[in-house]
Amino acid sequence: MITRALVVALIALLCGCGIYTFSGSTLPNHLNTVDIPLFENRSLKPRVGQDITESVTEEVVGSNLLRVVGGTGDATITGTVRRYTNHPRTYSTTSYREVDVSEYMVTITVEVVFMDNVENKALYEGTITGEGIYDFQNETEEDGREEALEDIVRQIIQNSVQSW
Repeated sequence: MITRALVVALIALLCGCGIYTFSGSTLPNHLNTVDIPLFENRSLKPRVGQDITESVTEEVVGSNLLRVVGGTGDATITGTVRRYTNHPRTYSTTSYREVDVSEYMVTITVEVVFMDNVENKALYEGTITGEGIYDFQNETEEDGREEALEDIVRQIIQNSVQSW
């Protein structure tokens, strides 16, 4: 009796999953191409906009969800880097009245718009903050920056693809 109930529940669960895709994409069917212009960099850190643009493009190409085109696509992902900071996160004491920074955190804030150009509406519009922590003794700011960039790209893709 328990086995029969379990089988019925499993069948019901699997039938219910038929409306979802395993890729996690909820993009409208009419979106096949995307344009990703250079993200504007309004921070004081050089190349951040370019690095985010390149990383987002690589992720979209790798995911096979949309074909990246130059110029007019069915959709457009635009962004503006608003802020870049690198500040101490944790401290340690080495002796009396002496404090050392042990970890720093890179924070990058980006405004992003994922626009459906076919229906002329924003599918996602918001501010994303990526963070990267690095150990000052063994790593560099570049390590924290890379981690923050990966965090931003993950959030951009997740919000663009799944927020519709």
